[in-house]
Amino acid sequence: MKKLYIVSLIIIMMLLLVSCAESSDDDNNTLTADYIHPSHIYESSHDGQEISFSLDKGVNWHFSDKRLAEFDVWNINVNEEVPGMVFFYATSYEQLLEEVEKNKMTTFYSYRYLDNNGWNKLLDTYTEEYFKDNILLFYYKYEPNISENYVYNIIIKDNSLILNINRFEGMCTALSSWVEFITIKKIDAVDITEFNVVVRTVSELKSLIVLYVNEAYMRDIYVNGLTTSDFPGLNNLKSVSVWTWGVMIDIKFNETISDKRLNDIVDILKTSENIRSVGYTSNTWIRVTINNKFFDKYQNNTLTLDDVLDDKIENSYNFTMDILKFTPIAQITLEMEQHGREYSEAMINQLKELKYPFINYEYIN
Repeated sequence: MKKLYIVSLIIIMMLLLVSCAESSDDDNNTLTADYIHPSHIYESSHDGQEISFSLDKGVNWHFSDKRLAEFDVWNINVNEEVPGMVFFYATSYEQLLEEVEKNKMTTFYSYRYLDNNGWNKLLDTYTEEYFKDNILLFYYKYEPNISENYVYNIIIKDNSLILNINRFEGMCTALSSWVEFITIKKIDAVDITEFNVVVRTVSELKSLIVLYVNEAYMRDIYVNGLTTSDFPGLNNLKSVSVWTWGVMIDIKFNETISDKRLNDIVDILKTSENIRSVGYTSNTWIRVTINNKFFDKYQNNTLTLDDVLDDKIENSYNFTMDILKFTPIAQITLEMEQHGREYSEAMINQLKELKYPFINYEYIN
């Protein structure tokens, strides 16, 4: 009897565990009428119907902001996922009064948020007359950098409205905020029961890939450069350019020369194939960056001023030079035929497969 009791108890426990697991799976996989997963909202954000919107209370109407005809998307946040955002909608003046009261203060640190005067102006601008034909969408976004936000478009799908906001990731460290008062027509949103926001971090289509040079090949790249022929088997490659940090020298006149003589010397140096660029100039000395063809002579400590001037400047026998301390640095830039993040990622993956020896793969991503 005791063994039978133990066996029965084990069977009951197993049945309970199976039942709980099935219940848990049902809870996780079922979307209730009150909850739509953010991924479903994003999927709808680019396959619904565009409706017109206005940012100036109906004076001008748009279907989308085409400042970027095409763009790469680097990050997506939906509704509550969006940090530092206040979003609400109002279909009537009474609803606007309620939303203003609820949103007068933010639950997060904000910058240049509406104060009492701002809210009062909002209520004075969007009156009962306005709401006869229109719906107001309010969008505020705090940014810790100068990251511009703009209304890209508004999509209607089934009973859902999706406000698509594009933002550029800011590089300047300064607080910023972005506020939009968006008007849509009630006739375009008759059956809408859900209002959503999708905020996408975007950029121009990626067209370039920057690579760093393997130190062992630095000399070859300084002297010979690179062309597309150095990348056999690499798809989607349009052009190759190499940037190098040049050897700089100071040409000392060892006397004070006239402005006219200085200008004549500068003109000669600017047109010389031995000189990459002319920097600081004075009546006593000039700083120039020399051509990479002198790289070996620099490395071997055999570089002379005669090599650089090449007898192009008269009466320069008193001139001397100081060679500045130099560390070779080079970057390779690949331009793609087809632009975009997906093409960039495909090229980087192919570069890793092809394993060109002159690339420093430690810094490729």
